[in-house]
Amino acid sequence: KRVFSPDIQEVLFAKRILEAMPDGSGVEMIDGKMQDDATWKQAKVIVDLAKLVAQKDPDLAQAYGF
Repeated sequence: KRVFSPDIQEVLFAKRILEAMPDGSGVEMIDGKMQDDATWKQAKVIVDLAKLVAQKDPDLAQAYGF
């Protein structure tokens, strides 16, 4: 199960992108790196996968911050 689970740090960073750009438009600087609609789409996929995994694994749900 953990082999196919997104990395905790990736999920937390992806959540920051989604929070900074709720509608997926525009450009934001996060940790000195430019994030745009393309990275928003990738972040959305990571967070959606993490939510699915979190439904089955309470420990990961807590680590992901859900």
